[in-house]
Amino acid sequence: MVRGGVAARLLLVLLPLALAVTRGAAPTVQADSVEPRASESVPLWSQQPYTGPLVDAHAHLEAESGVTAEALLALYDETGVRGAWLFGFPWSVAADAARSHPERLVPFLAEGYATTLGPESAYRDSTGLESLLASRAVRGLGEVILRHSAFRLGPSGGGYSAPATDVPADHPLLVEAYQLAGRQGVPVVVHQEAAYVAELERALRAAPDTTFVWAHAGHGPASTLRPLLVRYPNLYADLSARTPWIGARTVLTDPSGELWAEWRDLLAQYPDRFLVGFDLFVPAHYRLAYVRDTVQYYRGLLGRLDPAAAEAVGYRNAERLAPFLASSTD
Repeated sequence: MVRGGVAARLLLVLLPLALAVTRGAAPTVQADSVEPRASESVPLWSQQPYTGPLVDAHAHLEAESGVTAEALLALYDETGVRGAWLFGFPWSVAADAARSHPERLVPFLAEGYATTLGPESAYRDSTGLESLLASRAVRGLGEVILRHSAFRLGPSGGGYSAPATDVPADHPLLVEAYQLAGRQGVPVVVHQEAAYVAELERALRAAPDTTFVWAHAGHGPASTLRPLLVRYPNLYADLSARTPWIGARTVLTDPSGELWAEWRDLLAQYPDRFLVGFDLFVPAHYRLAYVRDTVQYYRGLLGRLDPAAAEAVGYRNAERLAPFLASSTD
């Protein structure tokens, strides 16, 4: 697929509408998000599923998939999901969808799986990227594919081998892109395997004013994520792909549906730093049965938390970090 530069693609969106949006201030972090509450003070809560609003903070929409924004929103309507952070490829897909549905979709700029820093990558073009972010045509970067294992899901949902992606999180070109995002007050969602956490930590230090969301909670144990949450108030994490049908190492709950103790404590101590994400990206995902199962899984998981924490993780954090242009009422 041939794609033009960022400046040329910017003409595809309605800039007057985007420019009319007043840029909000960078999100603030509550003081208690840096120093956690003691785990022994976390009470046991109801086992009833969470029934409040949900925002999917990790949804893909690629032109070649044939899935439309309207089809995605129809699935959300059937399962009680308010809306999504939408990672479009090309980015105009997300921008167009959000322009049609500003109250439900937040557009992010994503590049292809293997083209994070390819010759045509928007992340390489700092001038064009700055203009694009300032226009509000996109209101976040991501999912930025950094270190990615040699594994992908095929169209039917089954796994197959694929070349690994090996882009360091602290690559100088990406650090510049992160810093641009920070100056514009928009978040950056990154895919980084937990084994390369040192690279991510260097990126966090290099862009302290940028909000980072570590996708899939880092593909690692809670013990890997915890010290970074303590040290870096600009780091958040989404829980996408941590479901029983993605893989054993990604599961947040035991076979009975209970949260593993380390994750229960981490979510209870840092409810303002986590988001829910479904990671819809292959055709098999955009089916009612799959979306319904995913929603039920996360509603059950959130039902294990304090009700206020469940609301924060379920939708409030997403709407605070990258709000819809016309927010729904609670």
